[in-house]
Amino acid sequence: MSDGLYINFCLRQHPDIGGTYTAQSLFRQSINSYFIDIEIPGFNSRSEADFTVSGSINPFISFLKSAHPNFFSFIPESVQTKTQGIIIHSGFLSHFSYGYQLSRHLDVPLYLVPHGFSDPYAFSYNKLKKKIWLELIGKIASQYASKIIYSSEAEKNKSILPTSQSKGYICNWAFENPPSIERDICKKFLREKLGLSDEDKILLFFSRIEKMKRPLETLRSFIKVQPKGWKFLVMGPFEDKILQDEIELLQKSNNNIFLHPPVFGKDKWKFIAGSDAYILLSHRENFGFTVVEAASLGLPVYISNGVDIYPYFNFEEKKTVFDISNPSDIDQVMMSLNNLTSEEISKLGYLCQNTVINNFGFRKFSETLNNILEL
Repeated sequence: MSDGLYINFCLRQHPDIGGTYTAQSLFRQSINSYFIDIEIPGFNSRSEADFTVSGSINPFISFLKSAHPNFFSFIPESVQTKTQGIIIHSGFLSHFSYGYQLSRHLDVPLYLVPHGFSDPYAFSYNKLKKKIWLELIGKIASQYASKIIYSSEAEKNKSILPTSQSKGYICNWAFENPPSIERDICKKFLREKLGLSDEDKILLFFSRIEKMKRPLETLRSFIKVQPKGWKFLVMGPFEDKILQDEIELLQKSNNNIFLHPPVFGKDKWKFIAGSDAYILLSHRENFGFTVVEAASLGLPVYISNGVDIYPYFNFEEKKTVFDISNPSDIDQVMMSLNNLTSEEISKLGYLCQNTVINNFGFRKFSETLNNILEL
């Protein structure tokens, strides 16, 4: 780690942001960092950033407000004088404008980390506002930026930023090392908690519960196919009240479906380790931390090709990646569960675990990130 310092502008530095928070934390661990986030309505818990900017989150107003260097007087002089680069995580809101303007004021390199904001899918909703932002701010910043850091080749290849190919670099995010954990103990704990027998197998959906991740379609397929001996555990925070009502209605009508609120820290690992397989058939994931976490504990992971790290899990031995353009893709997953023996689950879990160890370790991430920033 060099003596220089990188100022990171981000949406919010707190676990309630999910995967983006986890990725930002990797940057904090790997490079000398100062974190600035923005005050977002509805999030009241204390941020872990070094400074939180309050006020408008509108990127256009913020672009004008931060045009003068005096705006950034809240950043200590000792931080500004040591700054050798500005890193912007994600886009669309005021923090992006601030990062771009500060890079110009300090005359230091700008690095963009999209976290999915340059994915065409992100422009399929709130289209007009985002397209105006892209033309007036996003494209200008991407032309000015020194480098753009993507978490996978797939994320880079579908990016709509005009400089994605010429300035794009790949740095796979890393997974959190799980604590020392006995899966047999966790399996017993989880079955006792859910009132299940030792023979019952648990399929786990563990993520933010939103339409993009297709939880409703996945649950309906599970009910339709009824894979023998399997129970379905859905965990995570709900993002949509209508979706929550629909899922809760399905759960009440089927005793093989279980809902549980999100858990964190050691409890998270206990729930993952106590399950038998993990599923995420999302329309879009620019990485997929829970996929990697589940695989790191030896769970087979069933994912869509909307999860950008899917090429790593395309095994010849067994199909675990499914095509989101195929209407029957979810049914294929559920039907394949019918034929899985305990031995096959272990073999497939071992493949998934080795994939994570070989590709998503922290040391590899840290070395790659530092090399990109120093090139």
